[in-house]
Amino acid sequence: MNTSVPAFKQTQRVLDDAFDPSTSASAHLYISFGAHRIRLGVLDAERNKFVALEDYEAEMPSTVENAIATLQEMSSSNPLLQERKWEQVRVGIKNQQFTLIPETLFDLNAREEYLKLNAVLEPEQEVVEHHEHPRLELVNVFTIPAALQYWLDNQFLDTPVEFVHQTSALMEGFLHMAERSTRPQLYVYVDKNYVTLVVLQGLKLEFCNSFFFASSEDFIYYVLFVLQEKKMNPDQDQVTVWGELMLDSELSEVLRTYIRNVHFGKKLSGVGFSYRFDALFNHRNFDLYSLHFCD
Repeated sequence: MNTSVPAFKQTQRVLDDAFDPSTSASAHLYISFGAHRIRLGVLDAERNKFVALEDYEAEMPSTVENAIATLQEMSSSNPLLQERKWEQVRVGIKNQQFTLIPETLFDLNAREEYLKLNAVLEPEQEVVEHHEHPRLELVNVFTIPAALQYWLDNQFLDTPVEFVHQTSALMEGFLHMAERSTRPQLYVYVDKNYVTLVVLQGLKLEFCNSFFFASSEDFIYYVLFVLQEKKMNPDQDQVTVWGELMLDSELSEVLRTYIRNVHFGKKLSGVGFSYRFDALFNHRNFDLYSLHFCD
């Protein structure tokens, strides 16, 4: 298999010895898509177990168009993308074009108007979609690159392709992992130059937003801002962190400097993982795994 694609480099590959891509009709394909990073994950539906993961990152600043072209190029040689029939294909979209609407106020015909309140829409290049969160009693309205939707729908003609926003996957994953507490809990997910902050109290969403940061100072500012807004105590309340940061990184150090109870998150519960995944850090790829709970 050729693991090099234009401008993108494969950084991780995990494959269970027993997995055969030709059995895809009884497996789920999960795709995490962003301008700078593409990940593919496979879940064996019969065993309820993740059996494959591939991670590709841009070697230089990239665009959505370049990432779509990369996927198309990969499909000529990547066994996972060459298989056309899956039990389920679900795609997580990473962008800033999303808004959360209480389900009692949601109007299908007003989706574009909701987004226009905090985003600039390009109708010729974007498609507006939504995902319902019954337990949270809200709807996530977001955009998909039109070219990506068109290509994926044609690539997997025998399997309907479902799209959700990255924040939807994170909220469902955090709900699944949340401990019972009368106190609000802050969950932090770190991407390259972006941090998503979610506050849950029981089954009630108190806060969810994603912020761009260019330095560790920016990063900790947003974390402390949310703690203050939600009247949480950095010396007492627990903060759980997932995502693309290392235990000894500058971001980890600044978190521990200002927050007493910082914990790195565990792998998603309620689903299994091939022993091959033991080589990966437990707190990484949480958004990809959480696509499994976006039913």
